[in-house]
Amino acid sequence: MAYVRTEYPQWSWSFSRQRIFASCLRRYYYTYYASHNGWERDAPPEAATAYRLKQLANLYTTLGDAVHKTAESMVARAAQGRELPPVQAVEEEIRRHLRRVWKSSRENREAFLLRPNRVDMLREFYYGTGVSDALIERINQRLVQAAQGLVRSQVWTDLRRKGTLVVSCEQFETISLAGTPVYAVPDLIYRDGEGRWVVVDWKSGEEVEENRDQVALYVLFVQVKYAVPAAKITARLEYLIEERWVELQFSDEHLQEVKDKALASMEEMKKLLQDPRHNIPRPKEQFDLTEAREQCPFCNFYELCEQELELSAG
Repeated sequence: MAYVRTEYPQWSWSFSRQRIFASCLRRYYYTYYASHNGWERDAPPEAATAYRLKQLANLYTTLGDAVHKTAESMVARAAQGRELPPVQAVEEEIRRHLRRVWKSSRENREAFLLRPNRVDMLREFYYGTGVSDALIERINQRLVQAAQGLVRSQVWTDLRRKGTLVVSCEQFETISLAGTPVYAVPDLIYRDGEGRWVVVDWKSGEEVEENRDQVALYVLFVQVKYAVPAAKITARLEYLIEERWVELQFSDEHLQEVKDKALASMEEMKKLLQDPRHNIPRPKEQFDLTEAREQCPFCNFYELCEQELELSAG
């Protein structure tokens, strides 16, 4: 499909979009509006900068990405009936991804400035804040634990059972709610020989309440996309660091609540649009900075907010 330029981004909704909207409206504006078309050669400075900063990663998100990429390759092996790699090989695969991103961040700053969507860059290197020995030790510890947790996951036992079918793995898909595209990227969806559907979400961090909200949305996604009754869908949160999992069932009533919350979130977001039909945002100044200013130095978009933060502090 040929690229078609649009003046404004397409309207859509996702769990991650809602999370950013709730954390900081200015961050939301830079992520979903100001960065649009920032990849163009003659993009306005703010759009180009917002697009560049949007691409930054940090060590925690990089570890999560590495774990998910490794899990995806393991799912492919399991689906083909091949033997899974030992924990040492899984750990090394995760570590290779981290090394690549670290090396790129240290050596390729100029290339990142020119082509930010093609060059890995950690915000710790971009902003020059450095990486403490304590953080490196914490990431290394989590890496080892995540590799062990992944190898010991319940998923591999399930996938070996006769009749189990992998439906999707790390696939970017959408459903429509009230005419709005809703994006979802479930880590893994499979159907067992008895017709039960399982949605797996691997977590390389701690347990938080919003994880349940996220998998509830994935269950709604499966119900709508594949026309599966809620009673036949199980959500499994796998906390790799702790080597444990939590299985959840959601009723039709609960899924209706999930849908209602998503629709209410969409309406709140649309209040910041001057033209909802074309997804044209109101002026940047109407997207307030977060009150939790202690978080700002750790945000990707700090460069764009720094001067305003200094003025407001003074």
